[in-house]
Amino acid sequence: MNNSLEIFEIPIPEHPERDTPDVSLFKANLTKQILFLLEKDTATLWNGLYRIDISENKVKEIFKGIPESSEIAQKLCTLIIERLIQKMTIRRKYSPNSDLDKTL
Repeated sequence: MNNSLEIFEIPIPEHPERDTPDVSLFKANLTKQILFLLEKDTATLWNGLYRIDISENKVKEIFKGIPESSEIAQKLCTLIIERLIQKMTIRRKYSPNSDLDKTL
């Protein structure tokens, strides 16, 4: 799988839409990495969000409405996971092997 989260250096779970220990660990690690980038390297964070194709308007809304970095990191994590699920759903729907998993 083409890992669009390579900038965050976190492996993507096979089914991020499901609530499993792997997904919980993924969310925790991603939130921690986002928080680190918020505090130390915002340019890399913005680049990563752009590469994942997160709506700039949605990101700006989060930054406008939330003053605390940890809450911003959680909201950005949610946006990233929603976008990953959307991409995976589209790939599964239109890939030649789409019969493998239509449980989304």
